[in-house]
Amino acid sequence: MSSLPGDSAVIIGTAGHIDHGKTTLVRSLTGTDCDRLDEEKRRGITIVLGFASLELPCGRPAGIVDVPGHEKFVRTMVAGAGGVDVALLVVSAEEGVMPQTREHLAILEVLAVPELVVALTRCDAVEDDLLELAELDVRGLLEDSRWPEADVLAVSGLTGAGQDGLLAALSAAAARLPPRQQGSLFRLPVDRSFSIRGFGTVVTGTARDGRVVVGDTLEVLPARRKVRVRGLQVHGEAADEAFIGTRVALNLQGIEPSLVPPGCWLASPGALAGGDRVDVEMVLLDDAPRAIANNSRVRFLYGTAEVVATVRLLDRDGGSAPEELLPGDSGLAQLALPEPLGFVAGDRFVVRAESPMETLGGGRILDPDPPLLDRRTRADAAKLLVLLSDDGAALEDKAVALLRRHRAASMDVLALRRRLPPGSQSVEEAAAASVASGHAVVIPADRPSWAWSGVVALWADSARTFLADHHATHPLLDGAPLSELRAVLEPRPSDRVIEALVPALCNEAGLDQRGHRLALPEHQAIPGDAVRGVLDELVRRLGAGGVHPPSLSEAGEGLILPPDALQWLVAQGELIRVSEDYLVEREAYRNLVRVVAAHVRARGSLSPVEFKEITGLTRRHAIPFLEFLDREKITTRTAEGRVLRDLPEWVG
Repeated sequence: MSSLPGDSAVIIGTAGHIDHGKTTLVRSLTGTDCDRLDEEKRRGITIVLGFASLELPCGRPAGIVDVPGHEKFVRTMVAGAGGVDVALLVVSAEEGVMPQTREHLAILEVLAVPELVVALTRCDAVEDDLLELAELDVRGLLEDSRWPEADVLAVSGLTGAGQDGLLAALSAAAARLPPRQQGSLFRLPVDRSFSIRGFGTVVTGTARDGRVVVGDTLEVLPARRKVRVRGLQVHGEAADEAFIGTRVALNLQGIEPSLVPPGCWLASPGALAGGDRVDVEMVLLDDAPRAIANNSRVRFLYGTAEVVATVRLLDRDGGSAPEELLPGDSGLAQLALPEPLGFVAGDRFVVRAESPMETLGGGRILDPDPPLLDRRTRADAAKLLVLLSDDGAALEDKAVALLRRHRAASMDVLALRRRLPPGSQSVEEAAAASVASGHAVVIPADRPSWAWSGVVALWADSARTFLADHHATHPLLDGAPLSELRAVLEPRPSDRVIEALVPALCNEAGLDQRGHRLALPEHQAIPGDAVRGVLDELVRRLGAGGVHPPSLSEAGEGLILPPDALQWLVAQGELIRVSEDYLVEREAYRNLVRVVAAHVRARGSLSPVEFKEITGLTRRHAIPFLEFLDREKITTRTAEGRVLRDLPEWVG
């Protein structure tokens, strides 16, 4: 994570009621007409986002995003307001504060835009007393906002009056911004996508994090299509690289505009989660027109996308707290979406009523790729999300909370990074600290991952019950294979996670690890006298045939063999399993190995024909026996035949 210099580019976004002069003011400040469409010019209103570049008096470059003011285009306004550093709220001195002024200000609030400057436009068209009333109107609006001391300046987009003061105020606001913490992974929400003859697909957006250079490979979320950056522009100028907080146009190779539509994301591979649900902290406006009930539907505006989401409240239990979020309240929820989107923790969003479309509030993303909500674990999930929402909590504690939230799953560095807010320092150090404190285990690999060690407490009882049943059913086995135990554990771990957690599980549940098997400490795979007699008789019958033993069905005729009898005898070394249905008694096997060793010592090698001659075995048994000797590393195959490799001590 690195800090960009204080003179890095800043994004200024307009906001305000329709026909209050936003586009006229931007044109006067920059010389750029942001109304590009014929329909916009004909109707005299902004419909799509417009963009312009500006150098502030302090020398800091700025990109201006001009948004529509009409209530029908709030989605477009939100798309433009995301990623804005300084909001330029435009209010007509002729009309004062209007409905979209209030709604746009509320949206800027829930998006947590850092700085705000107010431009009282058309000051040339009103008398001083009306201008004073308009300023008082705005001051009253700002009084309970996050910007009560924001500059309010009278300007005219037609005459240029007051614009020097406005530019100075924007410079001062930009100077108050803290240095951006730039992560290593690039991401950009696409707000425009089109094709230019001779260049191909071009997309635009405001870079939300990281850095991109010409030649980089990015992925399109949520489809995760890979694309290559052929060229780029920053604030309308050709460049080799672009950073967080800049307006960027990317010329993409190998994809059509329709496959990179507004609403999707471009990001470094693996930088974003791409699911159809998300855990959030949600706040309703004090004057929200309605509450949000559990399982109700809302319009979810995030990045440059808008979808209808189902709200599942996490901290509303129907007891002391009602199962709805009331105006002015905050709460935790999981939003179920009709389609996947790309997410990163810490990002802000807006929620609006499905119909009529009124802004209700918004919030921030806490877990961008959560497990499916389970009513049995809802209360525990809410506690963990409270920790994730705490800006003062240690990063290690947040990492442990995420691992615990996903219980039996493991997460690598990328998975943890996209679940922690951009700007989080050393995710790797936080994960390592959670291992050192005993809250997590590391799963080694080319890219290591981590899992919550506390999940073993959820497994202990079921593991002991399963092993007790397994010992009763398979008394001659030294324990249950780890793979069989894994299949009965809830939540179900992967092979790699259970292998990493075996020591912790044995400690928690009081189990013994015996190779790849687990057992209760009191279990001993020792047959009783009666069973021992049956096993001895089976070994005697097989041994009577030497390396030409009878079939298993013949050898076992009339014997009542316990389960796993053959497996136990093989584990004890009394029988040698050459192949699935070819078992040889130990001494017969050893005598044959001695014969092979003597032959090779005398002749230098052993061919399959020679092996058949000295043993009398048919091809059906001779080839499996030779291959078994190779697997046991007693012999090895060469061009001349088999030669000795590593003889056991008992060969002599």
